[in-house]
Amino acid sequence: MVSFRNTQGDAVRGTIVNLQRKSLVMEIYDPNSVMQVSEVLNDVSLRLGTRSAYAGKAVVISMVNTGLTALVSATLIDEWRELSAESLVPGAVALETHAFVRSWDERSRIRPTYQLRVNELRAYLADVARWVEQVDMSDALPKEADGRLREDFFHELAAPLIARAHSFMAELEEEAACIEPERDSAHRAFAQAALHPLLLRAPFVFRTYSKPLGYAGDYEMVNQMLADPRQGANTYFQIVNTAFWQAAAANAHRNRIDILVAYLSRQADAARASGRPFRVLNVGCGPAVEIQRFLQSYPEPQWLVFELVDFSEETLAYTRAKLEACAAVSGSAVSITYTHDSVNQLLKRRGAAALPVSGEFDAVYCAGLFDYLSDKVCTRLMQHFAARMRAGASMLVTNVHSCNPEKLFVMGHLLEWYLIYRDEAQLERLLPPARAQRVYVDATGVNVFAELSLA
Repeated sequence: MVSFRNTQGDAVRGTIVNLQRKSLVMEIYDPNSVMQVSEVLNDVSLRLGTRSAYAGKAVVISMVNTGLTALVSATLIDEWRELSAESLVPGAVALETHAFVRSWDERSRIRPTYQLRVNELRAYLADVARWVEQVDMSDALPKEADGRLREDFFHELAAPLIARAHSFMAELEEEAACIEPERDSAHRAFAQAALHPLLLRAPFVFRTYSKPLGYAGDYEMVNQMLADPRQGANTYFQIVNTAFWQAAAANAHRNRIDILVAYLSRQADAARASGRPFRVLNVGCGPAVEIQRFLQSYPEPQWLVFELVDFSEETLAYTRAKLEACAAVSGSAVSITYTHDSVNQLLKRRGAAALPVSGEFDAVYCAGLFDYLSDKVCTRLMQHFAARMRAGASMLVTNVHSCNPEKLFVMGHLLEWYLIYRDEAQLERLLPPARAQRVYVDATGVNVFAELSLA
């Protein structure tokens, strides 16, 4: 048996289907539980017979919803506890030790070419760290007031180093694509043991991997993707931070903000033309950077009335403070409602028919949630959106595209940042009936958008 608590604090139990040293497949019977990929599961307890074998955390890698049950794969990120008080039984220590050796032999079968590429990247990063250390020690190179290398010199230094690191990672993406699924966890553990000591002091890398709020894509991670990439204790880690900041998914996210600002501006233009305010619902709002920029750039932002929904109270408090500051600077009185709610609770209420469907919204958008939710949940969520929209209203949803060139090694093996990828056709199949729709990608091709008007 396995038990754990999800990010909502709900206690969940399941049955172990497959168990390895660093990975777990479990079957969960809980039709009301909405699981997300990249979600951190807390208080994970694995019981083998009467014995507790593991206690710690896990990160959801993937899930398959079969209706009444869900098959969930997760990676185990803490240590096992085989040698407990029960090991005092004569012969028990030898049995556990032999089991450990067999497990190690099994999981240590790493593809030779994968080992070679990982070790090459480790040697390269170690040499870069030693070589760049001279920059921090040198008085000859121009520094800024905070002691950092001057901006132009930093980029001149960093560009060729980052380009070579990216070429190593591209080769490792090809290697990762050749790994059998049952060997993936062993390869992931090998790469992390070799490379994390050279990477995790870069703030963006650390936040993405550690997920301190219990899930990927939290508001601070989004802020890091949009902020100055030169974060880190020294020039080397600023280079590492910049290299991951330039990842395809991060570039696509920055593009997505621009597309959302343009979308909000079109809604405001339509509201002005109709002579009445438009009500806009944003589910999974995060830091709402697109609304911050909209308030700063649109001449009359009061034409839009917002309701922002997020399951994190910390995120909503941060977003409220940022948007109130933006409104104060622009001098515009903007109506914004902040709703603390989760997809899980939202769909539970909809299923119980306790939530009135009033059709009060002129536009609904959801940017970033679908990357973590199953097809079934996404479909139900859009049905909920449609029920709360006026006739002819606009809906926009986004998903990271399945063509993401860094999804296996960089995001999976190094960062444990797992997404549910969809291409245009896969996203289109989830959409509700519409009068008009447009499915398109951003300039990178790594973000797919669906924009539709309801009949």
